[in-house]
Amino acid sequence: MTPLEKYCSFTPSENRAMKWLKSICKDQKWVNIHSLERFDVENERTVLEIEMTVQSLSERIYELTICVGIKENKFERIFESTLRGKVNLGVSLEHELSWHEQERMWCSLCLGVSHEHEENLPLCDLLVSMALGLRDDKGTAMRLPMLDLFLAHDEKDHIWIESYDLNGPDTGIYGSDYGKLVPLEIRMLCHKFVCINDELQGSAFENFARFDIIADEMKKESLKIRRIKLGHLET
Repeated sequence: MTPLEKYCSFTPSENRAMKWLKSICKDQKWVNIHSLERFDVENERTVLEIEMTVQSLSERIYELTICVGIKENKFERIFESTLRGKVNLGVSLEHELSWHEQERMWCSLCLGVSHEHEENLPLCDLLVSMALGLRDDKGTAMRLPMLDLFLAHDEKDHIWIESYDLNGPDTGIYGSDYGKLVPLEIRMLCHKFVCINDELQGSAFENFARFDIIADEMKKESLKIRRIKLGHLET
């Protein structure tokens, strides 16, 4: 019994959700879930760490990591969650790359767990939802322009982009090396979203309206990137 299965067994709703999760993951090579239990000395609490890896239909790999506090054998609160993704190059090709080269291909994705999920969904229901959503990432990207922008880029772009969030992409590279290292098209893309955010910061738009404006620009950029890449393939 894994640590995740152990703590799910104490609550009927979590136990049912765990069975659903196991039925989906059974004999499936596209999803793997690992869990471990540790004690957080500083905060005097037991912590369950869960790592889920999903291979998507678009040939991307996603890695979701969640840390959950445990209190009286029950899930208390998700206090840390991270998601990152990259193009699936295949085992043989990745073995030719150094650890540093492999890490550069990962991009952080701001698709974390919301408080609404924490309060209303059993933990394993959340994992099922994330697994299925990431498996069909192209379908999910139709509702999430940020994810669509990530999918529009390939591994050659991803090595220059550290993260994608609701405000746009970010290279994570600053200072004098920025202009020397980062390709012009990536610099221009990131600069565009910096300018849009600066303009919206002093506007009368509410936060949701600002994100809608940024999302529309992400859709336009995704379409433009795909057209350019398709043009390169045809020439």
